[in-house]
Amino acid sequence: MEKLFESIEENPEPQKTEITGSIPDWVAGHLFRAGPAKWDFEDGFTFNHYADGTSLMYKFTIEKGSVTVMTKFLDSEAYQKLLQFNRPIFTEYGTRSYPDLCKSIFQRFIAHFLPMSFTDNNYDNFITLEDEMYVISEKNSIWKINHEDLTTIEKTDITNIASVNAATSHPHIAEDGTIYNIGSSVMTGMKYHIFKTPPKGAEGQSALQSTTMLSTISSSYTTCLSYYHSFGLSENYILLVEQPYLINTLRMATSGIVGYSFRDIMDWYPDEKAIFRLMDRETGIEIETKYVTKAFFFFHHINTYEEDGHLVADLLTFTDPNVLDCLFLDKMRLGKLPSTVLAGFTRFVLPLNTEGKQGSNLVTLKDSKAIAIKEDENKVLLIPEKKGKLGYEMPTINYSMFNSKKYRYVYGTSAFSQNELANSLIKLDIVNDDMKVWNEANTMYPSEITYIPRPGSTLEDDGVLLSVVKDVEENVRDFLLVLDAKTFKVLAKAFVPKSVQLPTSIHGIFQTI
Repeated sequence: MEKLFESIEENPEPQKTEITGSIPDWVAGHLFRAGPAKWDFEDGFTFNHYADGTSLMYKFTIEKGSVTVMTKFLDSEAYQKLLQFNRPIFTEYGTRSYPDLCKSIFQRFIAHFLPMSFTDNNYDNFITLEDEMYVISEKNSIWKINHEDLTTIEKTDITNIASVNAATSHPHIAEDGTIYNIGSSVMTGMKYHIFKTPPKGAEGQSALQSTTMLSTISSSYTTCLSYYHSFGLSENYILLVEQPYLINTLRMATSGIVGYSFRDIMDWYPDEKAIFRLMDRETGIEIETKYVTKAFFFFHHINTYEEDGHLVADLLTFTDPNVLDCLFLDKMRLGKLPSTVLAGFTRFVLPLNTEGKQGSNLVTLKDSKAIAIKEDENKVLLIPEKKGKLGYEMPTINYSMFNSKKYRYVYGTSAFSQNELANSLIKLDIVNDDMKVWNEANTMYPSEITYIPRPGSTLEDDGVLLSVVKDVEENVRDFLLVLDAKTFKVLAKAFVPKSVQLPTSIHGIFQTI
């Protein structure tokens, strides 16, 4: 596993791959992905955490059965400063910022008293707005890139667009093309904001410039914000889960003086409840009922939909956030990821009608094992239903057809998990509660799955799955894996040249040709 965390370099010229098997002719487009790729610098400095590494983007182009690949570093300000000083000038997740030696002594002195400066080293995900592509993260900046050659074009501070200091890297795209996202702000109190971007901008404006605020709600905590990586979107509601992994904004405000990393300002409160907060998707108004459950940690919503007066919210949950501390490089480079730090499918069912006796179970969905107990007039205790085995992350569904709708299948990757599902991709049948597994060798580490539906099909699993597989065996090439979504059988592999080094990637998108 330690080879996954060796620093690598870019290869910006498109390179042909060697293909075995056959890629269906209807699969044509570009797969964009990115991930941290360089942690070590010339004078011996090394980042502390996996998430601190510099962003390396890559693109696979699939056309008429052939595949090319290219990689390029995001030319962010954080990256430029790293090349100049061999030290981070911006705060990373596990590594504090260092003084910018280009600034005067007075400017550096003042910087000690300013709040944390977030990195613009984006690699979490990609999004397209009109004909423009952006690399996004959980922070306050997005980078426009050239989708042809992956060159970096310009940065936009979303604070100037949506008045938020940070936002998720998992915006939702509605059927009409409207993009919804959730961000947070701290200047006027701890607040969460729902904002939306139209598919096309108003006259004289880009879509990004036409972003509007839908809703603002206060944090449940006076001086803290909950960490959230994603949110839920159903036909009529937006779901924000406040998990008790909290960002201490008082500590954030003194980070310049003390020298905190982002990890240093976050705390886990296992005795607090996780709070499910529902906002009307049309008006933005929060409903009065608070749904609570036992503390858990999560990154990803899988899907959220409404059924017979209930909101069904599926997440991949961990017991606690220890998975983040397991990703410090001193552990990862020794292969020390505990086999007990595992996520699994967790279904919460929120009754939208909360009339009933105190202490009664309000869930009436047929065959549901999830429970919702009415505690008082506006408070419901949720007890979830678990499905499948533990040990996978990065959930994928047939998003374009089944997001916000009742669905059956979820796909995932074992990522760095060290249990029975290690080195695997999985397909979970939610109805039958069984799994299909792809696994070829314990040296292979597959990425998140990208689902591509067959054109014209209405079946949920009629398509292909793409995953980029890194093989840590000596002198063995990485490859793009193509699976049949229904059978989970291998259709093709596109082996990259040995000269091309791919990072372990986080998320990505497929853009059809």
